[in-house]
Amino acid sequence: MDETTKQAFADLTATVERGFAALAEDNANLRTELKRDIAALAEQVTGVERDLKQIKRDLNELADKIENIAGYRKEIDHALDRIAAIESHLGLKPKLAA
Repeated sequence: MDETTKQAFADLTATVERGFAALAEDNANLRTELKRDIAALAEQVTGVERDLKQIKRDLNELADKIENIAGYRKEIDHALDRIAAIESHLGLKPKLAA
């Protein structure tokens, strides 16, 4: 192999090595960015999970309150029925509430 060919291969080898070194550096930078992004995403997911748990607790509290309200409504309806029966028994005209 003559000197020109050897030099051409040496230049080509150097170019390829620089290219691979640049790729390795880019890859390392991308990994660092990716790890940082994943950590940030994990924090966001944790925040969303925390919010969802609080929303679930709030909804359960509301469900309990609604059950209590529904129970009171039944008691009120029962009391109104009894009042109507007493009024009927006494011959009183029921007064309509506005």
